[in-house]
Amino acid sequence: MEWGVTSEMVALAGMVLGILAGVSFMATGFNDEPMMFWILGMVCCILRVGCIRLDVALQPLSHKQSLEDIFFNELPERVSDAVTLIGFGFAMDSSPWLGLGAALTAIFSAYVRSVGYSRGAGRKHASSGPMTRIHRLVLISLTSILMIFGVNTNNLENLNMTIPQIALWVIIMGCVATILIRWLNIREFSES
Repeated sequence: MEWGVTSEMVALAGMVLGILAGVSFMATGFNDEPMMFWILGMVCCILRVGCIRLDVALQPLSHKQSLEDIFFNELPERVSDAVTLIGFGFAMDSSPWLGLGAALTAIFSAYVRSVGYSRGAGRKHASSGPMTRIHRLVLISLTSILMIFGVNTNNLENLNMTIPQIALWVIIMGCVATILIRWLNIREFSES
């Protein structure tokens, strides 16, 4: 705060990192040497986790945000989520449709969180669930590490899925669970 850094600036930096991560993951599917792009995508995801944590730390220190400030803080996060997950869907051994599904469920879980905030549910009720932004980014980073080290997927042939596809399914199912948990928490809060 003393350096003039605002939560909106951090959100924009996170958006740039999210876009770079998505483009890097996409490049793994169209490149003969994908390892460098897996590493770059993973590093961007980890740095984005840092931006999210910094944004959360800065928000209580900021003055009361206007609707315009909230919009310019939320929009970069949704762009980051979408580009990272769609790009991950185009990664080597992945699935564009699963990437799109993961992006849509992630955005909808953020929408439910925003509804909770607007109804005064607070961080505890509105942000709960097993697949938050940080959880998704950590899962993608762990999947990238497995791909960097060339973890063999032969034992997954019975499932007929690759490691990135399994990660996207986990994200989709986790986001659906998160949406349901948040919605139930918001309803419970509204009724109390």
